[in-house]
Amino acid sequence: MSKDLVWFNGALVPPGNISKPATNRALLYGDSVFESMRFHAGDVYFVDDHFQRLIGGMYSIGLDTTLLNPMEIYDGIRQLCSELSYENARVRMTVFRREGGYYKPDSDRFHVLLTAEELPDDAYRHNQKGLRLGLFSDIRKPVNALAGVKSGNALLYVLAARHARDHQWDDALLLNEHGRICEASSSNLFLVMPDKRIVTPPLSEGILPGVFRRNLIAWMQQNHIQIEEQVVLSEDMYKAEEVFLTNVTGGIRWVIAFREKRYFAGYSKEILEAFKSSDIFFSV
Repeated sequence: MSKDLVWFNGALVPPGNISKPATNRALLYGDSVFESMRFHAGDVYFVDDHFQRLIGGMYSIGLDTTLLNPMEIYDGIRQLCSELSYENARVRMTVFRREGGYYKPDSDRFHVLLTAEELPDDAYRHNQKGLRLGLFSDIRKPVNALAGVKSGNALLYVLAARHARDHQWDDALLLNEHGRICEASSSNLFLVMPDKRIVTPPLSEGILPGVFRRNLIAWMQQNHIQIEEQVVLSEDMYKAEEVFLTNVTGGIRWVIAFREKRYFAGYSKEILEAFKSSDIFFSV
């Protein structure tokens, strides 16, 4: 089977069969939302949470959510990965408005596109080499109704990641409009303080509501690990003993440095290993 295959509106097709670029509103205006999911052995981790976030994003940008068929898309993910012979994959689900109109769309109907990229590992692994972080402060993230929408308009994250690349960092932390650290370019942020409290910015700080973040916090609460959602200032990065980033693709990734500050990695590794063996991790 050719690896040059996508799932588009219910059918497996070559990528060239999707909506033409000249009228594709995702391309023209970023008029889309998407989810990045982790597929393993015929299933998708946290699939209900992904669809919940997707539907919320669709509602926020005015797409007709009544037309969405989650079971058809879920079956499409499994079909696509099966045809590509992928045991482990990163699957991107993009929902974008149908053609027509300029800024004012002609319709709130949509297309659904699934693409898959093979991953080498069947489980989250603790990164051997810690990440190096810096700060992207050129543009601040607004705290508004769109802050938590995973949309195709991702220029802020692109510029932050590019800034990290140019400074030879692994990632960059973003500031919100209040000047507080809210997240990294593709991950949520957690700090382990000297008293072993774990701190993460709350949704009210304008962060993207990560699916892995949500499940990790729920697991921590169930296991009586002290987790607090509170604002994070730049000085808190210097107080922390450990820092780690989370997303569905990478799991928990520990940070070795923010600017000149250096961190340990022991507690984050313990958390990852315990979380991997939990029922929450395997619920799909």
